[in-house]
Amino acid sequence: MPKTSYVGRHRPAARPSRGRQIVVPVALLSSTVAAGLVIHDAGASESSPEAAAMKNVSDPVAGGISGDPDLAAAASASRAGGRSSRDLAGDARTVIVGATQTATQTATEAQAVADKAAAAKAAAAQAQREQALAAAHRWVSPVSGYSLTSGFGFRWGKMHPAQDLACPVGSPVHALSSGTVVFAGWSTEGYGNFVKIRYWDGTVSWMAHNSRLLVSVGDEVTPGQVVAYSGDTGHSTGPHVHLEIHPEGGTAVPPVPWLAAHGVDL
Repeated sequence: MPKTSYVGRHRPAARPSRGRQIVVPVALLSSTVAAGLVIHDAGASESSPEAAAMKNVSDPVAGGISGDPDLAAAASASRAGGRSSRDLAGDARTVIVGATQTATQTATEAQAVADKAAAAKAAAAQAQREQALAAAHRWVSPVSGYSLTSGFGFRWGKMHPAQDLACPVGSPVHALSSGTVVFAGWSTEGYGNFVKIRYWDGTVSWMAHNSRLLVSVGDEVTPGQVVAYSGDTGHSTGPHVHLEIHPEGGTAVPPVPWLAAHGVDL
């Protein structure tokens, strides 16, 4: 009979019996199988209300939206919203293009208005210049309150190249138009106090026998400006203005018809 006891320093651990090793795994296996059957059965059973709701929500995503009209409408609205976003992007581009065109048109119209205003301003300035030029180039009578006496032609056996305008001593003597004084002083040829003016067109006037001169050589004069006072100086037969007209500074011509051609009637 084998020994069942051991006497020594160490006692070997008792080995479990075979029957006990078999029982434990079987029990665990039985429990696991049973749990699996329960789980399988639960999966096969009818879904809970919460699960059904979740299924309904997930169905439209998978394409099954026919079961719930409200969810189908929501999905359609969502898809419509996506299309509307694309449409809005197109509308935005249209608005931008339209705004650009409008801005360009507005700028063009504004430029046209500005150009028209500038042209009108330039035309007005040109008209003013022309009016000023016409005023500067007008011709006037040399004296007021006069009487025509000796005219242009031969007198006492010699040429009298002037028109005499009898007037009281001290009558204002005027420049005929715009010009420059080329002589102002005493004449040694019998003209007394004598003034010559070259006008804008080259014509030169001689006005003699004055009592006093008001201008000097180089002075610029305007139409009607007083340049002297009439008198009876030099070789004179009485108070008067001796008027000669020399076109382009050349030979004297009859003053009466020349002034008439320039709008002045003596």
